[in-house]
Amino acid sequence: MPSAIIKQFVVEGAADFPFGMLTADECWPARAADAAAIAASQLDAGAATPPRKIILATVAKYAPNRQRWVAAGWRVID
Repeated sequence: MPSAIIKQFVVEGAADFPFGMLTADECWPARAADAAAIAASQLDAGAATPPRKIILATVAKYAPNRQRWVAAGWRVID
């Protein structure tokens, strides 16, 4: 059986991070710095924050779902 291929993608947004998207796209933060950026966004919930970029990784064949990310106030950057 072939090994799963891990692909990475970048999301950008200034709203609270949509944790549900991690489950929907079967993805996780690619680096410790990305996990810290997600955690920090929850500490500042409701505060005006500049747009931030977070790198995520997945093995899901059809991820990321761009429309869901946009609906959550974020966008996928190629």
